[in-house]
Amino acid sequence: MENAGKEDMPDEAERKGLGPPATRAAIIEKLVSGGFVERKGKNLIPTKAGVNLVTVLPELLTSPKLTADWEQRLNEVAKGQVSPEDFMDGIEAMAAELVRKYSHISEDGQKLFQPEKETVGLCPRCGKPLYVGKKNFACSDRACQFVMWKNDRFFEQRGKVFTFKIAAALLKDGKTKVKGLRSLRTGKTYDGTIVLADTGGKYVNYRIEK
Repeated sequence: MENAGKEDMPDEAERKGLGPPATRAAIIEKLVSGGFVERKGKNLIPTKAGVNLVTVLPELLTSPKLTADWEQRLNEVAKGQVSPEDFMDGIEAMAAELVRKYSHISEDGQKLFQPEKETVGLCPRCGKPLYVGKKNFACSDRACQFVMWKNDRFFEQRGKVFTFKIAAALLKDGKTKVKGLRSLRTGKTYDGTIVLADTGGKYVNYRIEK
């Protein structure tokens, strides 16, 4: 870490690296806590979020040379070769130019940071992924309109919660064994097999296998 990008750095930069050790440690901790880097043994591995962040940032901000240049300028300030005001003016000018030039993230860049939706299986009608929603399991293709509602009357009448596990099994095998179903006739519980009986209509149907 100390020598990252050293071939691009001026000789007077701190150890030809990313600033003094204390600064590097603080930066690393921020990257880890922010989910951009994770530790694996003695190594630091960029996460998907970290890779995506570097992808959308201007190249200037992702190069260790920038920090090295600032280290060199600070050395010049310490030696009286550059005034503190000139140093800060340079940083302010650079920041203003970056804001002007990169005022927004492209649509492709924004897509990199959209949360990945959890899937439960493949749609039996069109074969596309089914997303897990707060109230349903719905096909990712809105035109398909295949939706399994978690509060479906079929399950509520039989005293069962329509869980992720049940939905996944129905989508994979077309049916699943469920314990503790409540009989609509007697009110007693029994173990049975629920079958996905989709007919392609607006609502998805289910039945108990006989």
